[in-house]
Amino acid sequence: MNTLRLRIGILLPALVSALLLCSGCAHLVDMGYPFNFGRFDDSPLPEDVIFWLEGEGQSAITPRIEAEARKITGKNRRERLFKAMRHVWQYFSYDRWFKTRAFMRTADELYESRVLGGCSDYALAEITMFRALGIPARMVVTANVDWIYQYLRNDLTMTEGHSFIEVFLEDRWHLVDSTYRYFFSEYDPELSSYPHGEYFCKRGIDFWDIGIKSMEDMDRILRNVALNYRENFKEPAYPKYPI
Repeated sequence: MNTLRLRIGILLPALVSALLLCSGCAHLVDMGYPFNFGRFDDSPLPEDVIFWLEGEGQSAITPRIEAEARKITGKNRRERLFKAMRHVWQYFSYDRWFKTRAFMRTADELYESRVLGGCSDYALAEITMFRALGIPARMVVTANVDWIYQYLRNDLTMTEGHSFIEVFLEDRWHLVDSTYRYFFSEYDPELSSYPHGEYFCKRGIDFWDIGIKSMEDMDRILRNVALNYRENFKEPAYPKYPI
């Protein structure tokens, strides 16, 4: 009898926790959590959005990347997006030494080496895969607002920025942080303020299209943004979901 009570005492809390967890998951589904892929239907792409399906130069969709894309399936763009992000995180490794080659490598070279060196590499690897999977995507480069204030006091301060990806799902643009693995809904691409204290710099097909082929190019762009900053940053309250 004591043994039975002991087993019940161990199993009951676990059962209660499991029920609560399932209840929480159901609540997320009811709220439209992005992992409930069946709720989302793809709409026809507007003509101005179709442009962002094509990669060129640095983000060209090569046979190597096409072969990798065939490993990822999904009933709609949203499901393929989430699976693609997880795929990159599962099959690529990180080596900070490659930060010294930031913006220099092509997406094909990233897929050949399967080693990424920072936010720019993660963004390039994922934005190219998104397009290979039929998901329109745009690169966004930002400057950190705290760095901007520091730079305006001391122009020797090292630049700090980030790379985001805009993706077109269903009938509107959404925001993805490919480095920290967040998906942001209710995104407004007209705003200059971005999550985590980041401020809009430039948007394009990839870094080379934006005019960035080296850290020196990035430094020049970010410093120019800092010098023209008008103190209008406001942290956006976008709902965010971990991927």
